[in-house]
Amino acid sequence: MNRNKFLGMASLVAALFSVHAASAQVTLKLATLAPEGSIWMQAIHDAKTEIEAVTAGAVKLKIYPGGIMGSEKDVLFKIKTGQLQGGGFMGYAIGKICPDSSAMMFPMAFRNYDEVDQALEKMRPFLDGNARANGYETMGWTEVGFSYAYGMKPLSSLDDLRATKVWGLDSPMLIELLAAAGISSIPANVTDVLTALQTGSLESVFGPPTAAIAVQWHTKVRYYNTMRLTYAMGGVFLSSASWNAVPEPHRAIVKSTFDKHCRLLSPKVRKSDIEALEFMRTQGVQAMEETPEARAAFEQVASQALEKVVGSVFSAESWNLLQQCLKEIRGS
Repeated sequence: MNRNKFLGMASLVAALFSVHAASAQVTLKLATLAPEGSIWMQAIHDAKTEIEAVTAGAVKLKIYPGGIMGSEKDVLFKIKTGQLQGGGFMGYAIGKICPDSSAMMFPMAFRNYDEVDQALEKMRPFLDGNARANGYETMGWTEVGFSYAYGMKPLSSLDDLRATKVWGLDSPMLIELLAAAGISSIPANVTDVLTALQTGSLESVFGPPTAAIAVQWHTKVRYYNTMRLTYAMGGVFLSSASWNAVPEPHRAIVKSTFDKHCRLLSPKVRKSDIEALEFMRTQGVQAMEETPEARAAFEQVASQALEKVVGSVFSAESWNLLQQCLKEIRGS
């Protein structure tokens, strides 16, 4: 065989190998606590359908909803051992995958959704880099929403909160906030909160409105304060190893599709929260309007709590970057 024929055959083999590699099928197994039928799960399903269609089945997804694969801690272990490739997270795992995202969720950091949207857009490259440094590739950030305080007694001030039996959510930031405010809290698992409200062992709780409705807290509380205490976010992530296993020609499709459906989710979450608050009011839960004095008091205790969490829960770099973003957004 002459040299030219040999090179021609070699080129053909290389081209065929390249086509085969590009079309090789990969299956990504993702787990989430989001229940089937929820708006979060629907967004993942929509992304799955589109990715499989656009890649002609070269990238397939298998989704395990509703905690089938265990807690977020369990899911992270299964990702580490290769049983899963990623997941949709909104709690414990976010703090492990991207610790600096906790700066976005620090109490009283944001005043409204416009600040959230602009700050997240500015912070995304930094947060994505933080996740990558911990062995994960960000597919998209999702919204969990703003949390409010709900109570069996009126909650118009810190003094009102101090006079109730307050739920001690397992969150380092909330624990420090309550401690700075001189508020004693009572720890309880989320699954036990409704029973605690029924028995009166808890009188004040915190959470996004949609979640509060889902777990039936609205049937036991009589008041909520309109102050937005904390903002919570989640995301869809793949382990770096799993991301690298996705054929190069399909990576842009996978990431952009997840990102698109995560972005489309935000207005749905916000609409759901508005509807949840409206529903609460129809069920006799009274809104206590935020006052400038109450907000100033909460911001003061938040600034005291900040000293305890910067450098441990999230980095000073992430907090400083967020403050610079908010300064630009607020024009101050």
